[in-house]
Amino acid sequence: YWLTEISGIPFGLMGEMLQDGGNPWRGMVYGMTNRMPWSADADPRPLWRAWDAFGMRGTRMIGYWVDASPVRTGRADVLATVYAKPGAALVALASWAAADTDVALTVDWRALGIDPAAATVTAPEIAAFQPARTFAAGEPIPVPRGKGWLLVLATR
Repeated sequence: YWLTEISGIPFGLMGEMLQDGGNPWRGMVYGMTNRMPWSADADPRPLWRAWDAFGMRGTRMIGYWVDASPVRTGRADVLATVYAKPGAALVALASWAAADTDVALTVDWRALGIDPAAATVTAPEIAAFQPARTFAAGEPIPVPRGKGWLLVLATR
């Protein structure tokens, strides 16, 4: 459903998450959020601020469906889309798993232009989306059922 819905954008079908504000983690895998003021319970402004803080403008989106994606989860039911820019990447993780799970990211640091010896993996705090957290490279990342993370991969 998700890929079919989004693939309609070139044909005039807009990628909007209108029903109850949608699922913001799954939406980020496809580069979309809900819109204002559709749902007071799903205010997208904290997520938009996180985009601005990362510097989303000018990034290159590399979806989970791209064979050469530089970030993989190792699971078919937890997907990762990368928003890459020189020396940094914003990784959107979203779960379709039936239960909470852990993923170990496989990262092609060279493809991202990030020195793995000096790499950081951080989750910025985003209201109603995720708490702030830092992960060690290679550390399993807990992904709640139906949710996910936005992770910043960068050099210290």
